[in-house]
Amino acid sequence: MIRPIVPADTPALVALSGSSGLFKPDELEAVQGMLDDYHTNHASNGHKMLTWDDGGTLRGVVYFTPKEFADRVWELLMIAVDAAHHRQGIGSLLLQAVEEMVREVDCRLLLIETSSKSSFERTRQFYRKHGYTEVAHIPDYFSDGDGKASFIKRIDPTSPTTQDVAEASALG
Repeated sequence: MIRPIVPADTPALVALSGSSGLFKPDELEAVQGMLDDYHTNHASNGHKMLTWDDGGTLRGVVYFTPKEFADRVWELLMIAVDAAHHRQGIGSLLLQAVEEMVREVDCRLLLIETSSKSSFERTRQFYRKHGYTEVAHIPDYFSDGDGKASFIKRIDPTSPTTQDVAEASALG
């Protein structure tokens, strides 16, 4: 089930981030800091973090936030799924939950930035599969040889939610 994270989730989410294949071991301290900062400062300022909780074992996490100085624009800052559970739909369900939540607050654009390294091609394909368009590339952004690929999706306020689709299916 998808639920908001709580401070007690932090150790499991740091471990999950490490096992996702997206973060190097030396980057996990920054993930820890991001989670701590979220609970201390950002959870009360409109930022959102959700996790996929599989009976007490956390399998995925997503972090998204409204963009300051932009009209109804949100940004996905992080999405990670434990590598042992890749390609099981967890990332897709987390991304759908984000889109539904930002649609409810009248978001018009959802932005995503990721690495342009070849090792992130599967990540970029994931975003394309979900209707995101790559709109920019900044070479050497994260470090020399590691550029930033920026994706965007217009959030349609009239698109059916996952719940709407499920209810329509149940009606026959």
